[in-house]
Amino acid sequence: MKTLALVVAFIIAACRGYEPPPQVESGPSGLAPPTPSVAAPADAQQLKQHMRVHFATISELQRAIARGHLDEAKHLAEWLGTHDEPVPAEWAPYVTELHAAAKEVQAANSLPLAASVAARLGRACSTCHEAQGAYVTFAWEPAPDETAQLASQMKRHQWAAARLWEGLVGPSDELWSEGAGVLSTAHLDTVQAAKGSPRGDVPALAARIRELSTRAVTTTDHDARGTLYGELLSTCAGCHVLVRPDPVPGP
Repeated sequence: MKTLALVVAFIIAACRGYEPPPQVESGPSGLAPPTPSVAAPADAQQLKQHMRVHFATISELQRAIARGHLDEAKHLAEWLGTHDEPVPAEWAPYVTELHAAAKEVQAANSLPLAASVAARLGRACSTCHEAQGAYVTFAWEPAPDETAQLASQMKRHQWAAARLWEGLVGPSDELWSEGAGVLSTAHLDTVQAAKGSPRGDVPALAARIRELSTRAVTTTDHDARGTLYGELLSTCAGCHVLVRPDPVPGP
């Protein structure tokens, strides 16, 4: 178990430096999640590759939802739900949960539903980390400065959302608190976001993000954080669909 903890801590050490998620061809839908294979103890390199690819894919999936791209999220979920490879015996229950959640993302018929299940994917990872006594670390960078420009405001929002995601996956109280603190006070110029058009839905969504992030500051239960992150992800997606219909870079 100690070896696994050290391996996991080493593997996740570059949150934004991971390899791109696998490019897979869409296959038939409705496939049952595979039963994780339990093999002889994998060596450190195999575990490193397994964790890197899965973390990259899950992170890209939740960013696709935030951008409002449900089809892209389903494409990644199909790979997660059907990909099988040998894992240590103690990982098997958590991989089964991850496969099941991925299948639910693939079957989701709306962004809000997909967002809630994407948060469940992150929680499946953190539950495994907790069970293995793994200390997961991430590359850190300071929050972008806030200016009057919408682009810099969005970068600050993305930075905070990334810290919340890392805090959920870790799990890490420090990263979660950093993300919640910044997001709960971050400014968003809703007039710029709505491209100057007078509309009430964009300010309402911005207010919802502020409300959820303020709740996040005082939310300490890991399962409750997963639920709350799903709500945040869904709200971000709803706003992006309205004002940024074209693909946007993730955090």
